[in-house]
Amino acid sequence: MKNVKVILISVALCATVFANQRIAALGGDAGFWAGDRANIGIFPATINDHQFLEIDGVGDSDGVDATLLWGDATKWGFNFTGADDETWFNIMWGNGDVGLNVAYSTSDWCTSTGGECTGFDVGYGQNFDWGELGVGFTSFEDASAYWANWRADMDAWVFDTAKASFAMADDGNDNTVMTLGWDMFTHLDAGAADILFSLGVDYVSVDAGGAKATWMSLPSASVAFESALNDWATLRGFVNHTYQFSCSDDGVGVCADDSAGPMADNATSYGFGLGFNWGSASLDMQIGEELFTDPITMMSGRDDDDPLSSAEVTLSYTF
Repeated sequence: MKNVKVILISVALCATVFANQRIAALGGDAGFWAGDRANIGIFPATINDHQFLEIDGVGDSDGVDATLLWGDATKWGFNFTGADDETWFNIMWGNGDVGLNVAYSTSDWCTSTGGECTGFDVGYGQNFDWGELGVGFTSFEDASAYWANWRADMDAWVFDTAKASFAMADDGNDNTVMTLGWDMFTHLDAGAADILFSLGVDYVSVDAGGAKATWMSLPSASVAFESALNDWATLRGFVNHTYQFSCSDDGVGVCADDSAGPMADNATSYGFGLGFNWGSASLDMQIGEELFTDPITMMSGRDDDDPLSSAEVTLSYTF
């Protein structure tokens, strides 16, 4: 089961990634924040909703991602990433109703089959009466992946929106993974703050060279907030929690409490961020908890682990 983490990471390659530090500071799932630009990676039809220049990962040693999207009735866009993939081109297009993203690049996803390989990503999105749909396909030589996302209004208990996700990946070397996710969520108006509350379930099935494992997280819960400090500054934060409802690993140890398996333990994570807005220009970043627990030391500059100096930053301009 040593390949479990590798094949799970490959699921992230099932869609061209458009990330930013605002979403990272709100829990990492752009699907909960429909108006954010990062949705173009999971719901490509949202290409039609934006015009912007965004540079993400400033301060990251792995490099930055740059995205440019413009147009009126027809949208055109380009994205270049400095992360693991060496992108030859990544083109976005929208006509008002649908959105399309096509990328061609080299990747180290095929390490298990002999090193880097060349392939492509295609993402398609469209809005229907029954909700938003985003689908995609990734192929790198013998490795391939499929993904689909759905989001729509829903009236159930305190929730007003639901979303679902599916992904399946095969690295071409007898390692496969399938993931299913379902979330119900709502945004609560708390005056100057927007508070997100979500509950969901996640299911994962892995076959790594014949060693199989399945597990379910129920619930997967998130609470996040975004609060305006003034006209130009915003404070953000989140707490994510997953509870391992069930786990089966055919005795290979992924589910053991002391294992290194990705779902061996229940997990709770949290984070904070700041946003600064100057009209069409904005800067978003994550911050460490030390800013709240020991603010005097932070402001005086006497802390060697300054949570601001090492933070990644997203710079964006909307037009």
